[in-house]
Amino acid sequence: MARIGDRAGALRRSEGGFTLIELLVAATMGMVVVGGAVTVFIGAIHSEPRTSSKVTAIQQGRVVVERMTRELRQGVEVSTATPSQLSLITYVKQSPCGGAVAANAKACRVTYACTTAECTRTVQEPAPGSAATTSQLVSGLSSGDVFTYSYSSGEPQPDYIGIELSLATQGGGPVVIADGTALRNVGL
Repeated sequence: MARIGDRAGALRRSEGGFTLIELLVAATMGMVVVGGAVTVFIGAIHSEPRTSSKVTAIQQGRVVVERMTRELRQGVEVSTATPSQLSLITYVKQSPCGGAVAANAKACRVTYACTTAECTRTVQEPAPGSAATTSQLVSGLSSGDVFTYSYSSGEPQPDYIGIELSLATQGGGPVVIADGTALRNVGL
């Protein structure tokens, strides 16, 4: 029995806790880790509007460029070709041109006009002077020079049309979305 008492007394004497210095060092290290985490969190909250603005610009630009290239691929004739404006006869699934969505595509005049403020799309019948429907495609451009053209020697119609949207974003540089296409149906 004496042995058990000796062992119990030895266990009680060997039980130790943390010293005050160890607790202070551990608390200081914990505060440094928590402070770093709070700094990262606050930085993420402050950068969120810039990130959101950039994501919105990318999504909006991709949709517009995809729509433009799709209509360019179906283009039959280009009548106006400047860096800020493009007018072409293309197939659009609307009846009448600029009207309700239709099952079959119809040849319509589509004009894209871009400034540093916005790009608009106008749809009308191919005949000059017909009624037109205009809609805004994208706003907040950094440059109105959107279209570039490549011509074969002696050809009046471009072989290739490039599109480059430079969209301004909040608190950062512009987002540039570029694509282009050859006109498949020119001269048909």
